[in-house]
Amino acid sequence: MRARWRGLVPAPAPATVHDPPLPAEVLDAAGRPVRVDGRGEVSAPPATVAAGGQRDEVVAWAGPWPYDERWWDPGRHRRRARLQVATAGGAAHLLAIEGGRWWVEATYD
Repeated sequence: MRARWRGLVPAPAPATVHDPPLPAEVLDAAGRPVRVDGRGEVSAPPATVAAGGQRDEVVAWAGPWPYDERWWDPGRHRRRARLQVATAGGAAHLLAIEGGRWWVEATYD
């Protein structure tokens, strides 16, 4: 059996990839920004997500999946984590956090 690639987001793949990604805000139940630490743990469960002028309650989430890009190249190294969320409004998104900022990378249609 082959080992899963660390950082691989489970199926299904999102249908709409946002290029460039949309700025987002992910907050916990107390209204504080959700963070992902160096061990890949969230600071608190996500309760709301805001993007594209819309704010919605998170009803389900999975992740995070931390990953390092170009870890061998100090000038181009990027450390990020991804999170899947489903909202009360029926949307589902693939989010990414990098440098403390959240982005909507893709949307599941």
